[in-house]
Amino acid sequence: MFTLLITAFIVAVTLSAIGYVAGRGRNNERSPGAAEKPPVYALLPGDIKYESPSGHFRFYFPVTTSIILSIVLTVLLRLFS
Repeated sequence: MFTLLITAFIVAVTLSAIGYVAGRGRNNERSPGAAEKPPVYALLPGDIKYESPSGHFRFYFPVTTSIILSIVLTVLLRLFS
């Protein structure tokens, strides 16, 4: 059980670091009318995305991405265990 927690922690830290480094080059200031470019893994069929008409609230829940990630991690963990 302890090994599983350590592995999950290392995976979470690694993914966070990759996300941080990948987002560093982006210009976070949005100019009016500029199209926002979604990440490569975003907007797969089955993902839930909602944006309020005023644009002040955005909700994104990656259902399909979560399922694919779960399958990939399951296969990898079974191969290495």
